[in-house]
Amino acid sequence: QDPFAFGSYAYVPVGSSSQLFNVLAQPVAGKLFFAGEATNFDYSGTVHGAYLSGLREAERILAS
Repeated sequence: QDPFAFGSYAYVPVGSSSQLFNVLAQPVAGKLFFAGEATNFDYSGTVHGAYLSGLREAERILAS
């Protein structure tokens, strides 16, 4: 019911690089992992982008 919480999605602003998605997806110190549609350039702004990023991070965690 909050009029300011309608959700959001990632996009690449004019003049930016798609590489920003990869930067956001980088783990920190091998202990903090990031998933979500904003970390998946190919499927940003989508539910399946978020899902696929979760699978990617699960694999990174298992490999660490």
